[in-house]
Amino acid sequence: MTHDPILTEELMVEAVAVPTVQLKLATAQPATEEPEILNTPAVRLVLNRIAYAVKRGSPLCVVAGEHGAGKTTAARLYSRNHPRALYWQVPPEYNAREVVADLCKHLNIHAGEAWRTRTSVLIAHLQDHPYVILLDEAQRLDYRALDMLKYIADNASVTIVLLGSPWLDRIVDRHSDISSRAEVRVRVQAIDLASLVSLYAPKGYQLKTIKAVHDATRGVMRSVNALLEHLDEGLANRPGMTRADLTPEHVRAVAEEIL
Repeated sequence: MTHDPILTEELMVEAVAVPTVQLKLATAQPATEEPEILNTPAVRLVLNRIAYAVKRGSPLCVVAGEHGAGKTTAARLYSRNHPRALYWQVPPEYNAREVVADLCKHLNIHAGEAWRTRTSVLIAHLQDHPYVILLDEAQRLDYRALDMLKYIADNASVTIVLLGSPWLDRIVDRHSDISSRAEVRVRVQAIDLASLVSLYAPKGYQLKTIKAVHDATRGVMRSVNALLEHLDEGLANRPGMTRADLTPEHVRAVAEEIL
């Protein structure tokens, strides 16, 4: 049996000199698109688990793991490909009232300022027009906000996906009533070397260069993309030099500047 949270009191690397040519970093901002990251095992795993959670009707789906491993990319991709999906990032100190207010805003629901009325109208709307709700940086949610999300998911029969840092699992597990609703979970890991090679060897990088990138970034895709973008910008300043000419020394020198 669910309870109404509104009516309860319990609603928390050393640089190595480049031997032949020094790559000069360009000042241009890194590209905003992330074409490679969409093909990573982590992104595929998150997309599959979200789809599974929605299919089986799990009230909560918890996606936790390494920063920059692809959780946000997967969530944004899912929301772009599913018209009945809402995605946004949780701001600091996000509370239960703001959860309701933002859901009403995103769904264009106008139900006055009374919190109980808003909540009732929101749930009725979601019952008739179900959405998958994806909340990034969910480790910022306190218990009252989590309880409200559980209440909405239970009563509207929708799936709410919580994405966050490696300790999101521990936050959820502090509260048995919340963790019991998280019927689907996934732990996102950094990309392994073999998968990184399969992504970037066809793009002209030497295997030893890709290994150096993996070593410098620990397989965190956000850092991988940033490092390779800056290396490509450096190549643009050296006519005649290609990705095949990049060495581990180039990688380490650039990594020291940007990572």
